Amino acid sequence: MSLDFPTAQDEYLGWLELEANRSPNTVRAYRGELNRFREFLSERRHSLQMDELTYEDLRAYQRHLAASVPRPASRARSLVAIRSWLRWLARENLIEIDLSNRITLPKLEQRLPKPLPPDELSHLLAALPTVTPLEKRDRALVHFLISTGCRISEALSLDRTDVPKQGHRLIVTGKGSKQRAVYLTGQAKVALTDYLDAREDASLALFVNFDRAGAARGERRLTADGARHIVKRVRRSVGAWAFKSPHVARHTAATSLLEVTGGDVRLVQEVLGHANLNTLQGYTKIVDARKQDAYQRYERYLEELPHEG
Repeated sequence: MSLDFPTAQDEYLGWLELEANRSPNTVRAYRGELNRFREFLSERRHSLQMDELTYEDLRAYQRHLAASVPRPASRARSLVAIRSWLRWLARENLIEIDLSNRITLPKLEQRLPKPLPPDELSHLLAALPTVTPLEKRDRALVHFLISTGCRISEALSLDRTDVPKQGHRLIVTGKGSKQRAVYLTGQAKVALTDYLDAREDASLALFVNFDRAGAARGERRLTADGARHIVKRVRRSVGAWAFKSPHVARHTAATSLLEVTGGDVRLVQEVLGHANLNTLQGYTKIVDARKQDAYQRYERYLEELPHEG
């Protein structure tokens, strides 16, 4: 019995969510890409049976994306979703032929991460206000992200009981429900303690919102949108213009760790929870560029020294 597209799609998304433990955002993104592919196929022909899907359908969709989606990264996201879906269907023997190997991804220009420059990082951490409970929360969140290099989703899923009373080590849950240990700097631990001591609510969440309407609905845990709003507010208030999103703190932690450890890529991989070492190539390039700049400045210093004779 032939499998139809909607059933194949639902089976895969269910596997992503329940067995692969992908985040709701990832499942939502894959659903959107598969929906767009399904709409395209519906316009090409009436049947949506998987055994009628052909290589020509895939090539036609790639041509369609090339003509309608300007950004290569956006086209790549669409094609990765379809390729992963088809590969899974073949592995589960839900389709007879693995069509995924005919999908080619557009070449992407490697974009280097943009961490905070050292002087701006120092200014940011020193200038964070600490008067009101809201300011204490903002300071604690910024220190936590820069200290641990956590993804914002990892930070916001933590409970206040996860913060160690003794020591600086805590456990976070990352992608695929994989757990790893991260460490708080002394400043981060002080900022978190100060913030938690100022709270008067009973919410278990580590980072909470102070929105009265949300609190009335019982929605105390800070959301990703709320965290992005905090970063924008902090960015404006202290003039840390390179601090454009919570993820900049992760880039900053990765780059700084590489510098202070002498380029220990595997250590940074463990701290950040990256599955692939290739993901860290951008950070190593930044560190190498900083080293080269330092040596060039050192060279100019030596050349400017007075010479005898």
